[in-house]
Amino acid sequence: MTNEKSSDDQTGVMSIWKKHSERERRIDILMEIRAEYAGRAMMRTIVAVLIVSGSLMGLLSGFLLLSNNPDDLLSSSLFKSDDNVDISGHTLHNETGKGVSGVAITLSDPETGALIDKTTSDANGFYRFEDILSKRSEMTAVKDGFKTIHRIFTPSQTGEVPLTMHEGDGVEEEVIEEPNSILSAAVTVSTIVAVITILTAFVGLYAAHEARRGKRYRRTQYLAGISLCSRGFIIFGPILILVGMILMMIIKEQFADHAVDGRTKSAGDDS
Repeated sequence: MTNEKSSDDQTGVMSIWKKHSERERRIDILMEIRAEYAGRAMMRTIVAVLIVSGSLMGLLSGFLLLSNNPDDLLSSSLFKSDDNVDISGHTLHNETGKGVSGVAITLSDPETGALIDKTTSDANGFYRFEDILSKRSEMTAVKDGFKTIHRIFTPSQTGEVPLTMHEGDGVEEEVIEEPNSILSAAVTVSTIVAVITILTAFVGLYAAHEARRGKRYRRTQYLAGISLCSRGFIIFGPILILVGMILMMIIKEQFADHAVDGRTKSAGDDS
């Protein structure tokens, strides 16, 4: 009777010990799984931080491009022409580079044809108009034996306005773009670039969210690639995003779609 009781006690102790060991083993397995997932989450978080940092730089760069008011820039004293200016220059032979004297030069309104002023180049080919209204004007240079020059331009205090005379007959038409029109085009291009920079930066922020989520690898890479166009601080933002993309390639097994594709391929090979 005593032996049977002792045997039952030992069995109970062994059962308790086995249950305790099994519980500890499950705890260890769970801790290993948690550690593995924590490590994976940490790597994807690093990728997300890199992409977010580069995208935020792009976002800041875009807003900096838009922060200056184009109207203020165009109307500033730096680009504003004086109401009246002096125009001077030389009439030069196209082959010798020497001044051509006796060239009759006139200024007129290109829309109405009204004469504004006229002069003739001196012995050195020099000519000058004084106190001319800074607006769109037409300059005509005429001399026997040379082609006539018709030039449309806007007078400004930018130095000499040379006229290159070519021997022969006919007319040479020249149109010089207004400085403000060129600047306006540059401002328009800059605005478009700023908008694209901001939009691609937002794409980068979404790519960072997808990287942290770890669901679709290829889509996340495509989105991150688009965000490279955000050009944060020229190269620093794209470098951070590119490093994030490279790191994403290294840990692509942590993305659900890549893992599923890998398991499906393995199952197909086994069958």
